[in-house]
Amino acid sequence: MNRTTTNRRGVRRHQLSVNNDRCRRYGTCEAEAPQLFRLMATGELFYRRSVAEEELEGAKAAARCCPMLAIRLEER
Repeated sequence: MNRTTTNRRGVRRHQLSVNNDRCRRYGTCEAEAPQLFRLMATGELFYRRSVAEEELEGAKAAARCCPMLAIRLEER
């Protein structure tokens, strides 16, 4: 669900979240948006919650391509 809202300065803010119960660490998100997602050798997934406007397309692609549908992108 994407909601279009703006903050006090009129800038849209985008936020990522990952459902760790669904995520199986396939690494598709890292392939689509390496600036936002990183799969560590330990198996942990690190990601940035806040998405800059110029990173938005990569974040959308990562959410769309996730085989487990574990990634959620919201506009706040």
